[in-house]
Amino acid sequence: MARPQKRKQQSPLPPSPQPYDHALKGLMKDHAAEIVAELVADAKLIREVNSEIKRENMRADLVYFIRVGKKRKVLNLELQTNSDPDIVVRLLQYHVELYDLYRLPVLSVVLYLFETTVPASPFREDDEEDSLTFPYQPIALWTLDARVYLQKRIIGMYMLLPGMKGANAGILLQAIDELAQRYSGAELGYRLRRFRTILRRSNTLSEQDRQIVEEKLSMEYDSLIDEDPEIKERVAKSKAEGETTGEIKGLQKMAIKAVEDQYPTLEDLAQRRIVAIRKPETLMQLVQLIYKAPNEDTAHWLLENFAA
Repeated sequence: MARPQKRKQQSPLPPSPQPYDHALKGLMKDHAAEIVAELVADAKLIREVNSEIKRENMRADLVYFIRVGKKRKVLNLELQTNSDPDIVVRLLQYHVELYDLYRLPVLSVVLYLFETTVPASPFREDDEEDSLTFPYQPIALWTLDARVYLQKRIIGMYMLLPGMKGANAGILLQAIDELAQRYSGAELGYRLRRFRTILRRSNTLSEQDRQIVEEKLSMEYDSLIDEDPEIKERVAKSKAEGETTGEIKGLQKMAIKAVEDQYPTLEDLAQRRIVAIRKPETLMQLVQLIYKAPNEDTAHWLLENFAA
């Protein structure tokens, strides 16, 4: 009897971070109590516990102690921007690890931000009666009603309104005005940036409504949003990365030129291999070694191994 083929082991790490991660996790940092109470029925936030988790072992997005009724629980809240076929397996892994760490019931919630395929809950390992069944709570942002949160004045949810059903220019403009009444300066700027992050990808709005809201943000708040410390940090980082990229390209050209000067027959190999080297110190070392190489075989070995 043939042995079943072993499935390739899945990494417990989630897909690469999306460009929305910083904005959304920042939103949860500022408004976790409000948002958790809206997403999880009867839940009250006790505190965040992310800092207690050893991140080399687990990449859960947001973890909190909550109280539901009289019970204390652990909430694992995952933020998803796209469909992910392995999300349930990761949730199950996190569930076991969090239970082992805190010995409290674990509630797993996934907030899907943009329209995509949402796997059904509960997850069933098999059709057999005694197979593992894992319930979790998927929440699709586009199924929540923007009008409800505006009527209830749930400010923490305002930054998510552009992704909800029922959102239109009137509702979103009112939300912006209310945010401006409550906050000012940097506190308003980074909240509007998070609002715009959802606005620009949302499929629930008409293009006309999106344009109206974008015009208001651009005309009245662009300079404020640009003053957001996180934006300034990203711009500085991009500039530094650009300078590093320019340095690397210059050193790559220098290394190729060294090969052309010393061993012209290796020029094609150099063109292919040197572009794979991204560390300035390695490129500088290669240039020096190429000029010192006693023969073509040594230079060939250097090109093959430095880019390995």
